[in-house]
Amino acid sequence: MGYAIFTARKLMLTNRINQISFRIMQLTQQQQTLADNAARMERAIANTRNLFSSIGNAFQMGLQMQQQTAMQGLYQNIQANGGKIDQSALSSIGSLLGGGTNFMSTPMGMFMTLMNQSIEMTSQNELRNVKEMENQIELQRKSLETQLSAAQKELEKVEQAEDKNIERSAPKFA
Repeated sequence: MGYAIFTARKLMLTNRINQISFRIMQLTQQQQTLADNAARMERAIANTRNLFSSIGNAFQMGLQMQQQTAMQGLYQNIQANGGKIDQSALSSIGSLLGGGTNFMSTPMGMFMTLMNQSIEMTSQNELRNVKEMENQIELQRKSLETQLSAAQKELEKVEQAEDKNIERSAPKFA
């Protein structure tokens, strides 16, 4: 009768160990998937930064080219008018220059900066959520590993008790 109890307890513990091990494998897979997603998000954030930087640089170069062209036109206008400055040409050049040569201070530049910041903030929030989910999974996995260790130790104790019970119940011949 004692053997049946030991066998039943060993089967229950083995089943529990297998269930915990399976759940740990599932959590490890989820953690790996989240890590892959986080890496993909970080690459996307970097690509977005590069994209906005490239667009900003292209607009900056285009603005500088327009300004240079306008300045050449003004210079040619001055030469053509014998050194006199045409007021309409001067006002159009002033509006084109916009008080400076920095694209990011223009309305389009400010809009792009706001778009970039918005996308960056959204991406950082999503990345933070993924990292938080990774941390939660890690805590669950550690808890399960502790349970697994306890179940394995209990299984060893049951096996030791079974062995001792077998030794005590074995017939002794003098």
